[in-house]
Amino acid sequence: MKILIGGWFTLPRLGREEFSLLMRQGVRYDKSMGFKMDAETDLESAVRTIRLSVGEEIELTVRCFICGKEACAGCPYLDACDRRKVSSLCLCAEHGPDKGVYERYKKALTDSIAS
Repeated sequence: MKILIGGWFTLPRLGREEFSLLMRQGVRYDKSMGFKMDAETDLESAVRTIRLSVGEEIELTVRCFICGKEACAGCPYLDACDRRKVSSLCLCAEHGPDKGVYERYKKALTDSIAS
């Protein structure tokens, strides 16, 4: 199961204990949107809880800080990257090799701080 950090995802119906545990681990829940893991989530614990609840491996992915698309697809560091511990300020394959990306990255960071 692939989960985009900062994106909404669905899970099969969980038991009361599993649901409560995910809430304590900082996973957000919205009845119409589903579940969401973000900076407030204890990712290590939440991934373990979800993996045990659904019975399958969990793959975390992050968004590109510039365009918002999934950043992990095509990343040369994918095998060595632990997405539970890295910043969510990654760059996708389209923006990573771009020479002018630093200026756009600074602008996106400034805009996110200002809002």
